[in-house]
Amino acid sequence: MNLGITDKVALVSAASRGLGRAVALGLAGEGAQVALCARNPEDLDRTAREVTAAGSGQVLARPVDVTDPDAVADFVAEVSKELGPPALCLVNAGGPPAATFQELDLTAWQAAYRLTLQSAVQLCRQVLPGMMERGFGRIVQITSIAVRQPVDNLFLSNVLRPSVHALTRCLALEAASQGVTVNSVAPGYHLTSAVERLIQKKIEFEGCTRQDVLASWEREIPAGRLGDADELAALVLFLMSEKASYITGQCIVADGGWVRGTF
Repeated sequence: MNLGITDKVALVSAASRGLGRAVALGLAGEGAQVALCARNPEDLDRTAREVTAAGSGQVLARPVDVTDPDAVADFVAEVSKELGPPALCLVNAGGPPAATFQELDLTAWQAAYRLTLQSAVQLCRQVLPGMMERGFGRIVQITSIAVRQPVDNLFLSNVLRPSVHALTRCLALEAASQGVTVNSVAPGYHLTSAVERLIQKKIEFEGCTRQDVLASWEREIPAGRLGDADELAALVLFLMSEKASYITGQCIVADGGWVRGTF
């Protein structure tokens, strides 16, 4: 299928590892010009080389802390100057740490807000107006299955991730008539560094082994396995394509059937 994103400028945040990296590689493979940002310069540099090798378009990579609104604005401005205004945008950030309510103080809540919701608001503020002016745009926000069903020991994510999808829904209502779609993707358990951190937290809580944690999840997931980052990237790429022009305001769960709700 021709996704129609060749030569389009794509911005990917939290792109150095995991799901962001997989999406960046997929976009490069489709011929997009890819702008990457992440906090860790070493990981980002390695991923930028991989993305360059995967495609034929230009690649721009900058270390950016998405919790800093000015840094986000400067990055989008540089992307627009060097590659052109973004037509595709993956809104992504590392998830807040696993914790129970009793473990969290106000500082932890404030940090999680800046990482999870404020960063999404600021990135959308920077890219959405231009997309609407030009009459085309695709924004995909990475959330979590916590949007649909709370996850043990992920209190911060369970509370804040649904607000990111609420942002998705509201933006979709404003932007749809201007050729811009805004959707959320809610990943379940995928084998990424973020899930490895969750595994370690469960080991601490429950005194079990890594294999015990994986086996318990596999029993809960109807597909019988954890997902692969490339599988999620394929979904994101479709939502960013010209073919997905009638899909907006949605939260699409990619979890192997783990969420038990009917909606």
